[in-house]
Amino acid sequence: MQKLKLKATEIIEHAEPNLSLIGLFGVLGYPVYYLIWTYLYPQPYESLGFRIFCAFLSIPWLVYRELPKRLKELFPIYFFLSLFIVMPYFFSFMMLKNEWSLVWAMSFMAGTFLLTLIIFDWVIILTMTGTGFMAAYATVFFLDGRVSFAYFVPEYIPIFLFSISGGIIANHKRQLAHQSRISLMRSLSGSIAHEMRNPLSAITNAMSTVQAIIPGKPGSGEEKGKFDLSYSGLINIHEVIDESLSTIKRGNKIIDSLLATLQDGIMDINNFKKLSARNTIQTAISTYGYSDINDRKLVIENSSETFDFLGDKDLFIYVLFNLIKNALHYKNKPDFRIEITTKRDSPNNCIRVRDNGPGIPPGKRDVIFDRFYTYGKSGGNGLGLSFCRRVVESFGGSIICNSEEGHWTEFVISLPAYASKPAKDLKKEILQQKKILIVDDQISNRLLLAKYASEWNCPSDQAENGTQALEMLSKTRYDLIFMDFEMPALDGDHTVARLRSSQNIEPSLAPHYMQVPVIGITALPPSEALPRATRCGMNEVISKPIKKQDIKRLFERHFFSETSSISVDQDTILKGCRILLVDDNATSRKFMSMVMQHYGCMTDQAENGQIALKHLEKQDYDLILMDMEMPVMNGLETAVAIRKGDCFRRFRNFRTIPIIALTGNTDKESIEQVKKAGMNQLLGKPVFRDELVATISMWIRNIARTKETDLPAESVPAIEENFREAVEREKVLDHSIIYSLKEIGGDELIISLFEVYKSDSKKIIEEIDQAAATGNLRQFDQLMHSLKGSSGSIGANRLFVLSRYLNDFSHRGEWPDTAEWAPVLNSTFSRTIEAMEGILKNLKR
Repeated sequence: MQKLKLKATEIIEHAEPNLSLIGLFGVLGYPVYYLIWTYLYPQPYESLGFRIFCAFLSIPWLVYRELPKRLKELFPIYFFLSLFIVMPYFFSFMMLKNEWSLVWAMSFMAGTFLLTLIIFDWVIILTMTGTGFMAAYATVFFLDGRVSFAYFVPEYIPIFLFSISGGIIANHKRQLAHQSRISLMRSLSGSIAHEMRNPLSAITNAMSTVQAIIPGKPGSGEEKGKFDLSYSGLINIHEVIDESLSTIKRGNKIIDSLLATLQDGIMDINNFKKLSARNTIQTAISTYGYSDINDRKLVIENSSETFDFLGDKDLFIYVLFNLIKNALHYKNKPDFRIEITTKRDSPNNCIRVRDNGPGIPPGKRDVIFDRFYTYGKSGGNGLGLSFCRRVVESFGGSIICNSEEGHWTEFVISLPAYASKPAKDLKKEILQQKKILIVDDQISNRLLLAKYASEWNCPSDQAENGTQALEMLSKTRYDLIFMDFEMPALDGDHTVARLRSSQNIEPSLAPHYMQVPVIGITALPPSEALPRATRCGMNEVISKPIKKQDIKRLFERHFFSETSSISVDQDTILKGCRILLVDDNATSRKFMSMVMQHYGCMTDQAENGQIALKHLEKQDYDLILMDMEMPVMNGLETAVAIRKGDCFRRFRNFRTIPIIALTGNTDKESIEQVKKAGMNQLLGKPVFRDELVATISMWIRNIARTKETDLPAESVPAIEENFREAVEREKVLDHSIIYSLKEIGGDELIISLFEVYKSDSKKIIEEIDQAAATGNLRQFDQLMHSLKGSSGSIGANRLFVLSRYLNDFSHRGEWPDTAEWAPVLNSTFSRTIEAMEGILKNLKR
């Protein structure tokens, strides 16, 4: 099935440049030829209805470029079905109906020849032609009871065969040339990537080396006097370096995306964020690499009608770079200028890039977006505008070219508004590739969160406590975690602390879990919850009961907006570590050595794998950084030798020492080779300082197994003066929670949960009374926590508020300071059950 889908996509791509023209021919040609064969040169059996039907089927071909993304995904199926009807079936039917008359025999031959121009695959051409003829034969036989060959002459057969084979051969040669060019580009893509990344890596190393040896960016006025450099000058240097490194990162991403395009890969939508049109345009204009400083004055920006859209900032900046570059090719024209404007509209907003260059002829305005097609200049590879279209279409938008020869050219980028349905659908498509973990000991809370997530097509897993959660996290990658604070076995604080320290986490997942957003969910007051969340490494806290708006807000913040990651104290982690740097490039070794020494590491260097093995035999190391491409003994060979351990007599850590691969090739094949050789992780060149330090820190932290730190409890709020009145002011049931549970499972779920709650809560309260009578505060605390959690989850609001209040004392190791608590607890439970019985009575009617 996958092969058929790829073949269909390939054929659509081949036919796409001519689709609009073919569609126009179908929409106009079928009714026009009805007039010709009816009035000008009359032919029998003409059917206006049949021809209008075929013209109608051709409309989607005509408007293919304007089709929404979802319809484009289904278009290959529609294309083959409609093509089958309007060409081989239609022409075969009319030829057989007219008993092989000369007019229709020639028409059949012309239709078949046209089919060979649209579809290059000879197997599909012969299959469609043969199937269409047989289907038409069966139709005529069914309608007339016979099929006549009255005007058939044997000479038709060699003519038909010559026409079909000639068209196939001609088209096949053209397709072979096209495929050869693509195959060559693909085969060279790995080498291209390596060669493109090498200079980027060198520049990155140089800038990061400078950043490593100069003082850090000043953070306060107190630090001013520590530096010989001026305070503002030092900040400027760091800002220039940071901006330059950011530009290189963007270039690295573009290389990956262009290579994916060459390999017919799909655009990665996982990094799509909410972007401002104005900010993105201004960034593109200010960071574009102008060959002449005066060229910047030629670009005029007017984004007064700015808007937000969903997309990848780096990729979209590249789109603007490409359009600016193409326009600047004609900058020597008198009074030349480029205007970039924005306009809010419904349903799509627009960005227009217009120049007053020589313009583009009408016949070229569509084909300039085809791969390997260039117009008006030499030296290009024809990938730029093709890639731009793929980027914009991945955002759910479109890009077209308008022009007037001799006067101007304008590219119009239409993008769905951020709040529009297409953008929402795209978010759901992105979220479908994410996965969240819900950790809570109360099933109703887990069900409610899972239900809200499923409304956004976001899959989720559930865990009942911290121990179970850590086991799941150690094996599976989750992109967002909801963590309850108070749970049996292992509470949320300690679970997150262990997660952030990478304890018992799969090494390949550990870097991810140092940064993944963790949302605390609790009924605790903010004054207690927020400090606990900060200490253990949670990102933020939301209060129970959780609402649908909370989930939307969290998805927006952590998946679709630029949020800062959790910082880690790298100095403490790396200080005193010994690292072996293996790379044939002296500059790379120098850069990594200086960065590591800046963080307190000790380093040794090796030019190739053979020298690295000798170092390992002489000295113990905590980690190895190793280049893949080296003379004498490359990275893969060295890693295999290390893991075998046959070449060592003294070194005993060969099976467990972390080996980080450094390479310019980050494709799937390279990643598999790295894993197979026994390396632990791959970093793509150019390697950026923050990424390098974070990766090494994670592996060192993982080895060290940082011990869990106990978290001190916070004090609870003061007791109300009039205890009973304060409790009775609270509503008995929270109907919003009950309604949410009903949305999930209907009346049956409410009935089931209420019955279980009544039975369990009655038993818990009896045990609470017993624990109070025997003075067992520890048991009292556990039981009160259980009652608090189940009451909050089921919507028993008054009992939840009361049990939370009492649990605050027991959690501190104190008994409640009022003697009224026991009778108030029992009376509140009775009132709660009475209210629930009323709801159950109505549901069971």
